Amino acid sequence: MADLCCSASLRQNNITAIRAALYRTDCATKKELAAQCGLSLAACTALLADMIADGQVTELAFAAPNGGRPARRFSINPDCAHILCLYTDNNAFDRTGLSLRVCDLKGRVLLEKLCPLSEIMPEDLVALVTQMVQKDPLIRAVGIGIAGVVGSMGQIESSSFRTLDGFNPKAALEEKLGITVLTENDMYFTSYGFYMRNFRGRPYSLSVLYWPSHKCAGAGTVVDGHIIVGSTKFAGEIVSLPFPASSTSKDEAIARMVRGEDTVPLMGTAATCTIALINPDVIYLTGSATQSIQASDIIDYCKQTIPENHLPEFRIQPGIHEEYMTGIFELARQKLPFRRL
Repeated sequence: MADLCCSASLRQNNITAIRAALYRTDCATKKELAAQCGLSLAACTALLADMIADGQVTELAFAAPNGGRPARRFSINPDCAHILCLYTDNNAFDRTGLSLRVCDLKGRVLLEKLCPLSEIMPEDLVALVTQMVQKDPLIRAVGIGIAGVVGSMGQIESSSFRTLDGFNPKAALEEKLGITVLTENDMYFTSYGFYMRNFRGRPYSLSVLYWPSHKCAGAGTVVDGHIIVGSTKFAGEIVSLPFPASSTSKDEAIARMVRGEDTVPLMGTAATCTIALINPDVIYLTGSATQSIQASDIIDYCKQTIPENHLPEFRIQPGIHEEYMTGIFELARQKLPFRRL
């Protein structure tokens, strides 16, 4: 029995490797896939045959000859499954609700919209996901981003939409709809989205410091493709830092950001702490509050305590929507189970 379990686990890992390789390219030959995945040509051939029969992979026309026998090419079947990406959106004063996007397995956007809601109740979230899956039965995985703190089992511990506190989308939706549900906080998804959209062809590290001008700041860090969450998933709650000339009141910190007060010291302190503790290659400063500063302002602040040769590359980008959606899509796609649809 143990040998059977090990064999099944190895097979799943190999299928995962092949799918990951096909996600990175439009198409590839057996030889290319075998080399990328560390498989023998025979093993790769057998697995591809199973994946074609299962509808996961499509066999394409022969590759153009290059002095030898032309080889068949293979591609992921984009409509083997679809991914529903959504997040609770209150990133602007005049826009609240649920932002959603449906993608095929190659990341092509099939549908995108904002569902305006002044408050989001658990039943609203359940009804929306249920409706989307009924309209598109190919949706097999859902990624849900929450502006707040999400526990290890997917439960929402605290959120900017207080009506969702204590709700667990995974428990409410997976069994009911027969889908895979991934719930994480906004910076978990967003930082991974920044990493994937700015991949350098080699492992590297980045931190994203998010500074909206009307709610609590947050942060996310990715090191060599791995998201840093901490032992209790509290990593990134930078609003808890002992900022200069600040009381412990989060409301006061937010009010000061709205008034445009102490923006550079607040961001500079967070960046300095991030450099000293993480030492990332890149720091992205994001959110609406960054519109009033320059990267040089933060660099000069950090230079007060951080030697210049240890400063990372700084980039300012107020908007995070594409990175947020990319992170949700990439991580939800990774969670897709290997089963016949």
